[in-house]
Amino acid sequence: MKKLFTLLAFLGICSATFAQWMPQASGFATGSRGIQYVHAVNANTVWASGYDGSGGGLTINEFTKTVDGGNLWVPGEILGGNTYGIGNICGIDGTTAWAAVYSGLASGVQDDNCGVYKTTDGGTTWVHQTGALQGAASFADNVYFWDANIGMCHGDVKDGYFECYTTTNGGTTWTRSPQTNFTGAAVASGEGGWTGVIEVTGTSTVMFGTNKGKLYKSEDHGVTWVASQTGAPASGTLAGVNEISFKDSNHGIVGHLNAAFELDLFETSNGGTTWAPITANGICYGGSLAYVPGTANTYVSTGANTNLAGCSYSYDGGHTWTDFDATSGVQFLATAWVDNATGWAGAFNDATTPSTVGGMYKFGGILTDILNINPAKGGFSIYPNPSNGQFKLAVVGCENQNVKVNVYNSIGSIVYSSNESSNLISYNMNLDLTQLAKGVYVAEILSGKTTKQQKIVIE
Repeated sequence: MKKLFTLLAFLGICSATFAQWMPQASGFATGSRGIQYVHAVNANTVWASGYDGSGGGLTINEFTKTVDGGNLWVPGEILGGNTYGIGNICGIDGTTAWAAVYSGLASGVQDDNCGVYKTTDGGTTWVHQTGALQGAASFADNVYFWDANIGMCHGDVKDGYFECYTTTNGGTTWTRSPQTNFTGAAVASGEGGWTGVIEVTGTSTVMFGTNKGKLYKSEDHGVTWVASQTGAPASGTLAGVNEISFKDSNHGIVGHLNAAFELDLFETSNGGTTWAPITANGICYGGSLAYVPGTANTYVSTGANTNLAGCSYSYDGGHTWTDFDATSGVQFLATAWVDNATGWAGAFNDATTPSTVGGMYKFGGILTDILNINPAKGGFSIYPNPSNGQFKLAVVGCENQNVKVNVYNSIGSIVYSSNESSNLISYNMNLDLTQLAKGVYVAEILSGKTTKQQKIVIE
């Protein structure tokens, strides 16, 4: 079923610049286009689907793509018009991608034009791959491909169980997973999936969430599935599981959009066998949630609701959230990451000069994972290192304590000193040492009876 956007409309010029987020032009010719879904193939190639953020609620099937890290985004359409929308989009390189396409008619009736579409020429033309998620009784939620041949797609419940298909020949033919391949929690009355609510981790694990709070998980490219009840409530504007983010097949979190437009989070450490709610500090925004690959436990959340917008990160698996600098109140849409230095978050392009201003942000800093340190023992990290003198100080395990920062030069003299107050288990602060000469220094952190040091380089 279509994932609704709650009060996510373009509010203003989208050309703001932040310390860590750099604006890029998504390239859409029509103004106020937002980014509904992002698939980052690698540091250069990214595919993203758009939606109408003007407030008019038009259904569109427009997408945009970059093959040079976002310096140039090239838009396109799959079918054109305002009948069909994109559930999600998935590429394996800059030329080959697939999209799940549904009918957005007010009647909700689907048809034989819906299903999976494939491009092999970078999005110039799209070919309908028949045999999956077509007809009035189907709904094309999501599609994913691991390589040029192996892929899966899924829809809602049909014939009493979820409609999931797999392919081993690039989508030329599809095979539906039989009902006997589904185990775990039983299908509930009125249960369905959400467009864009899909997660893939490792080499063969894929998951999708439902409006009844379940997570469906497959570890064999979508052939067999196990359903678990996450604890996400089957109520609200967007019922059930609205976001999924896993760092591996065992450890991950799901989010449910609450009335404050934040995500209520639920976590598992055993692949979904058991779940527990997270009582989070800070704001986990309700728009999008993504794990940062290669990190110990870093996640990013984004939000663009007119009542709560911004972008935040967590180093401890969603328990503690910190806003990125100057992003509170700024609209950030769907996000996806390649590593801790490469990520994108959608925005709205400009209403006046749409093709050249706004529509996407690219992360330009380094998200350093420091909360793998035991909070009981404490720790800190200064990053990026080396830098031009603008550092971030992240502290662990110093709640309700004063933190003193001293910086020593090569002969042992203090060249910088400050006192900070920490009222959270972790926090991040700016450390501006641009007044110091280039060279090697030692930063010292003192909190209570704890003293720790780190070499830093200004270049």
